[in-house]
Amino acid sequence: MNDGLLAWIVGGSRGIGFACAEALTRDGYKIAISGRNEKTLREAVARLATDSKNIPSVPQALPVPCDITQESDVKAAYQKILDHFGSAPDVLINSAGISPWNTFSETSVEEFDAVMAINLRGIFLTSRAVLAGMYARGSGTIVQLLSVASIKAYKNGAAYVASKYGAHGLTNTLREEARKHGVRVIGIIPGATETEIWHEEQRKQYHDRMMQPEDVAQAILAALRLPSRAVVEEIILRPIQGDI
Repeated sequence: MNDGLLAWIVGGSRGIGFACAEALTRDGYKIAISGRNEKTLREAVARLATDSKNIPSVPQALPVPCDITQESDVKAAYQKILDHFGSAPDVLINSAGISPWNTFSETSVEEFDAVMAINLRGIFLTSRAVLAGMYARGSGTIVQLLSVASIKAYKNGAAYVASKYGAHGLTNTLREEARKHGVRVIGIIPGATETEIWHEEQRKQYHDRMMQPEDVAQAILAALRLPSRAVVEEIILRPIQGDI
């Protein structure tokens, strides 16, 4: 158990992010979850409260609306977490992302920029926001939800794949800078996971072959439980039957 530790989960209202919120809550973490939709965040917090009602002394999760593409929003969200909990996050999990799939020639500049803003600029801003507090404390963990698309190119995914390759490079660079401060940086590279990033018909068709969000969350929790002297730098998770 990690009683008293604080995790900020960006993109924590659904999918893998929410599964992480559930897993960490059960493990004793205090939780702040961020997303752009305040209503969805509050619904997620209510679900967490219901799920954890049989766990004694679990504090209510804090919903923190935030557009991670905007530096001012990220700074305000971080300050809200500091003010509410009285301490900086011990763990940051970056789980927000979008994944439009179009041919290269049909991808608009606006679409490309939107993907880069969330999938790459967003994790830069949130990671940078927590670093000062983690460096000052001499400990902390940043978990970046990448994708198998960060190591393998797929047709019709120019913007998404480019953003994930960039996020992978950012993660590796940050790890080399942060390790001397006692801060762990973990890249999570999951294959097909049944979340809303897939169309409903695809989830129905491939349900039996897909991983579930809680599978990825359990791998993250296992990495967080390691002694602080060790770091799992990357975790590649794929469905047992291989890529879809």
